[in-house]
Amino acid sequence: MPSDPLTHHWRPRQFMRPIVIGLFYQDTRVLVAAVTNDDGSVKGWRPLGGGIDFGETAESALRREMTEELGATITQAQRIGVMENHYSHGGKDGHEIVFVYRADFQNTGQADADSFILEDQSFRSRAEWRETEAFRTGADRLLPDGLIEYL
Repeated sequence: MPSDPLTHHWRPRQFMRPIVIGLFYQDTRVLVAAVTNDDGSVKGWRPLGGGIDFGETAESALRREMTEELGATITQAQRIGVMENHYSHGGKDGHEIVFVYRADFQNTGQADADSFILEDQSFRSRAEWRETEAFRTGADRLLPDGLIEYL
């Protein structure tokens, strides 16, 4: 079990959740966060984003999340897909409707670094710029499953 007091055993919410994720590129790399198992091992990598609040558009949620998580501003964002994600993590099932955006930063905030820590009140995750080719070859797993077609 990780000793970090901000790390906890994340579990999917038990209701359908609308979320938005952004594909941000830096040359041949994409910005993703590690999804870890309870033992700290990396299960896969997921683009940054978050939940869409009631009354909020997917695009405005992506802009809000990047400001909150990174201190970054988005110049443009274009929806490139919507997918349904049924998954299991830690013995619990999850169900999301995922709005996928291709977006660019005006300023990257803390994402200027090759690797950095994202955290809120109760959760900490490592984010990094990872080579898209590693996802295409299967060396790294891109989450949610099926997202690879949007790279």
